[in-house]
Amino acid sequence: MASDPDPVEIELWHTLAERLRPTVPDAVADAVAGADPRSGRVEESGQFHRVLVVPDVAVLRMTRLQEAGAAPGSSWSRRNSPAAHLPRRMRLLEALAAQRPPFALPEPLTEVVCTREDDEPLTAAVLQRFVPGQAHPPHDGDPATLRWVLDALAAVDVTAPDLAPQLGGPHDFRGPWTDERVERVLGLPRFLAERDVAASSAFDGLPRPWEPTVRAVLDRVRRWHETPPVTPGLVHGDLAGHNMLWQPRPGGRDTDGAPGVEWRLRGVLDWDLAHAGDPARNLAYLGLWHGKRQIDAVAASPAEAARARVWLAAASLDALDDACARHETTGRPLRWAKLLRTTLPRIVHAAAR
Repeated sequence: MASDPDPVEIELWHTLAERLRPTVPDAVADAVAGADPRSGRVEESGQFHRVLVVPDVAVLRMTRLQEAGAAPGSSWSRRNSPAAHLPRRMRLLEALAAQRPPFALPEPLTEVVCTREDDEPLTAAVLQRFVPGQAHPPHDGDPATLRWVLDALAAVDVTAPDLAPQLGGPHDFRGPWTDERVERVLGLPRFLAERDVAASSAFDGLPRPWEPTVRAVLDRVRRWHETPPVTPGLVHGDLAGHNMLWQPRPGGRDTDGAPGVEWRLRGVLDWDLAHAGDPARNLAYLGLWHGKRQIDAVAASPAEAARARVWLAAASLDALDDACARHETTGRPLRWAKLLRTTLPRIVHAAAR
């Protein structure tokens, strides 16, 4: 969802445009100085931020006061809000850029500006580099190209002294699998049945009971967090969809022998959840967008593919837990049939291995 910028957002753009860092290239500085932010659009889909995008110029990132879709009146604690984390996340982008990855990053063009209340950040904003490109078509992708993406991430040194302190933790988004969260997911069939949600019947056709299915996945995830199965590498945290910007160009042949299209990765956005962890998580996120059949084709080894399927199942359990909590808090029914149709096969498949 997108909207026109309001007067406050336009004024904020102009304020930051006057505070460009001296290291910003002249061509970028001239483009920002000559841009009219009223020509841009405000993208509303982010959970932590809203962004005013002026194509081919820059992006104004603005933190939210509460998570998109959250219950009315809810908010983050000030110390753990997107506003509090935004300076660190910009330092992260700078540290990543210093290692010269083979794709563009939305590097900061200004310092972060904050509004404060009781000496703690309330809102924050920053002007960032515009990265061109478009999302790759879903359920498709060249395995060699996707492997190249994973190898580029693996080449980043997460122990570098300028990068390591800026990385988040593996549980920064939804938190660890506490007993409360586990019980909520285990009770999901009953939760839906009690509310007469027709989709609750999806659990009746599972090849094994729901509880051992869930525990088979979460036991492995908890064990891997305690004892990493491989040397930790850079995990993006949401490597899919519009966070990866591609450029199509003629090349190759399609399955019918006709001229095909090659997709070249131009840039990667939204590093808010980046952390050091199992690199197979990046493969799992690619599977979410490009199709789970790609996992085996892209994986460097059968072991990496197997771990990616478990991480994919864990992400599906995260989605179910989040949906259940939202339903319980807001009372609003969700699109349970579609969600279960997508997530249950991933969970069952991983639990059976």
